[in-house]
Amino acid sequence: MLQRLFLNLRTWDGALLTITLFLLGLGLAEILSSGLAQGTGLGLFWRQLFGAILGLIAMFIIASIDYRILRSWSRLIYFGGILLLILVLIFGVTIRGTTGWFNFGLLTFQPVELVKIAWIITLAAYLTMVGPPLTWLKTVNATFLLLPLVGLILWQPDFGSAFLLIAVWGAMLCAMPKPKKWWLVMGAFAIVVLLVGTLFLKPYQKDRLMVFFNPQADPLGSGYNVRQSIIAVGSGQILVRGLGLGTQSQLRFLPEQHSDFIFASITEELGLVGGILILGLWFGFFYRIYFLMRRARDDFAVLLALGIFSLFAVQVVLNIGMNLGLAPVVGITLPFMSSGSSSLVASLLMVGVLQNLARAYGKRAPAIEVES
Repeated sequence: MLQRLFLNLRTWDGALLTITLFLLGLGLAEILSSGLAQGTGLGLFWRQLFGAILGLIAMFIIASIDYRILRSWSRLIYFGGILLLILVLIFGVTIRGTTGWFNFGLLTFQPVELVKIAWIITLAAYLTMVGPPLTWLKTVNATFLLLPLVGLILWQPDFGSAFLLIAVWGAMLCAMPKPKKWWLVMGAFAIVVLLVGTLFLKPYQKDRLMVFFNPQADPLGSGYNVRQSIIAVGSGQILVRGLGLGTQSQLRFLPEQHSDFIFASITEELGLVGGILILGLWFGFFYRIYFLMRRARDDFAVLLALGIFSLFAVQVVLNIGMNLGLAPVVGITLPFMSSGSSSLVASLLMVGVLQNLARAYGKRAPAIEVES
């Protein structure tokens, strides 16, 4: 069994796996150091470590299953995602105003994280089935597939996750060949949706947008988080200060330092060097996914990798952007690094799917027949 595992690992994308483990390790180290320095206990660290172990096991399992099975199961996966969202609204617990978690005693599970993967698989399978070019009918059908998921997620409400699903929808549709008129119509439609959507924003969401456009508007209120995050990033200076030695994070000036603002917390303690390291790791991560997309010979594999790429990219850009005051605070965490075992397991599952593609199309992988 160990010999078989070793042979399978030889066909993996080693660079992608190494980068993932580095990001995971940095996140765990920051959560551990914060818990020790503040004397708040290690409960959060142990939960994150458990999520990491569970996620790595899931990654190995999904990487050993032929990715084409996901296409065959796409309908079951889609309706399974809808069922999970319905069940969590009925039986889930409410945390910070969002009814999005199942409570299993010491552990909680957020099903929307798995729904994000389900959506990528569903849309990739649909677009592969209908094939290019992208017509208006195909666009409408893809939108109708999206609406039940977004509607149930907004019902929780979880605006960040709903936005991520919409972003993946947009990225995957934009990648399909289509007439030029499609861009004009969809661009105008997107502007109308954004303008109408602002009418339904809650007061705290409007405050966040106001702070984004004017960071000094409410420094002790809605702008406090971003202001402290920028101070934390700046106080890190150039060289490494040391984990557990940050003033803004360890003295609790920086809120949500384990989740939304973990990049600011790490950058404060590891300095500009640490910030550049994290950005470099993410650049390498996205390059490896691009490399896999270039080698894939199957439309479903390409769309699957593209969906995962876009989901990670939107999260990374928005999270780091809001840590630097370059994006509004939207409650989106940094994959692999922010606390949240459900998100961590889902992120590692997606890496498992990518490693599956690497096994199929990597340099050392045996040639296989694929469907076009």
